[in-house]
Amino acid sequence: MTVLTGVNLLAGLGDAAFLLVLGVDYAVLWGLLAWFMGYIPSIGFIIALIPPVLLAYAEYGLDTALVVLVGYVLINGGVQNFYQPKVMGQRLKISPVVVFIGLFVWGYLLGGIGAILAVPMTMFLIIIMENFEGTRTIAMLMRHTGEEDNAKRQEAMHHVKDLWTKTKESFAPTSEESRDG
Repeated sequence: MTVLTGVNLLAGLGDAAFLLVLGVDYAVLWGLLAWFMGYIPSIGFIIALIPPVLLAYAEYGLDTALVVLVGYVLINGGVQNFYQPKVMGQRLKISPVVVFIGLFVWGYLLGGIGAILAVPMTMFLIIIMENFEGTRTIAMLMRHTGEEDNAKRQEAMHHVKDLWTKTKESFAPTSEESRDG
């Protein structure tokens, strides 16, 4: 939650500064709204976007409203899609790619609640995987952030490649089966 609060604050500050530059009234209020609505996945951004776009349209016309719309999409999209996974990955010691994929998968499976709880559920899954010998190496690879011992990572990669080779061999037809079928 601390990381999410910081990320939302960054998006809110960016939105407020952007609206101040454009001269849209109540820019700080709209920045606060963007900050608070950032906790609601998927629709929070849209809810926070509507009032400043409508106000920009009422004050300055369609051109400024479109600029506000594009600015909000770029600021919030950039922060939430690029900065947030990187920061969460660094703070929680998991790969940013795993955070991004976790947000997508849990959001798809469970909707908005899944997107909110994606990082804790992914961490829970990694912790469970670390406690079993068969999945420990996969969990180690999911935790890779670049700060770990390279030898351990290479050993884990080699182990996963061996597992993959054994899996392929178990499904490959034997010479006797290929003659029969």
